[in-house]
Amino acid sequence: MSAREEFTSELRRHRLRGPDATVSGLSARSGLGTAFVARVFEGDALPKEPPTVALLEAMDVSDRDRQHMLILRERALREMLNAEPPTPKRTPAERPAPDWRVPVPAAGEPDPVMFSTVREFVAGLEDVRVWAGEPSLRRLEERSARLHQQRPTAYGRVLRRSTISDMLNASALPQMEKVRHFLQICGVRDIDAWVYTWRRVRAMEKAAARRAA
Repeated sequence: MSAREEFTSELRRHRLRGPDATVSGLSARSGLGTAFVARVFEGDALPKEPPTVALLEAMDVSDRDRQHMLILRERALREMLNAEPPTPKRTPAERPAPDWRVPVPAAGEPDPVMFSTVREFVAGLEDVRVWAGEPSLRRLEERSARLHQQRPTAYGRVLRRSTISDMLNASALPQMEKVRHFLQICGVRDIDAWVYTWRRVRAMEKAAARRAA
C-alpha cells in the first residue's frame, strides 16, 4: 500500500467514527467544498495541510491521531515528489541532468525525536551537516540549486549560504520549509521525524510564551 493509499484509508476510518459521516455534513463542519471533500475521500486529491487539519477537526479526531495523519500526509507528498518521471529520449548531444543526491551513510543518521528545545533542534541541524560530510555553505547552496532545477522542493527556491548560516546559528526555530529543504540537500531520509519534532518544539515554545505572558 502506498503512503497516499494509507492516508486515504485512515481518513475513511476516522470518517466512519466521527459525528457526521456524510460528505455534506463534513463540508459544512470543515468549511470545505462538498466536491473537494468527496474527491479527498475517493483518493483523487491530496489536500494541503490547512484543509487536512480542518477536515480532521470536523471529524473530531484526537490530537494524537491528527498528528499521525499529518505525518502520513507528509509521506504521501514525499512519495509523489520522489516518483520517478518517465525517462525522456535524449539525442546524443544532450547531457543528463546533474544528480543532487548526496552520498551519505545509511546508518547513524541524526535522530531528532528526543529534542525538546530550540537550542537542541538547531544543534541537531549542525549534526546533520557533519553527518553529510560537513560540506561548506557554498557546496550546500550548489546542491540546493541543482535540486531546485530538477523538481519542486519544500522551500520552493534556492537555499542561499547566508540563509543556511542563519539557520545553523539561530536562536529561534527556523522556518519549517527551510529546514525540510536543508535536510533534503544533506541526504536525510527520515524527514518526517524532523517535521514532527519541529511541530512539537514549536508547540512547546508557544505554550511557554503563553505561560510567561
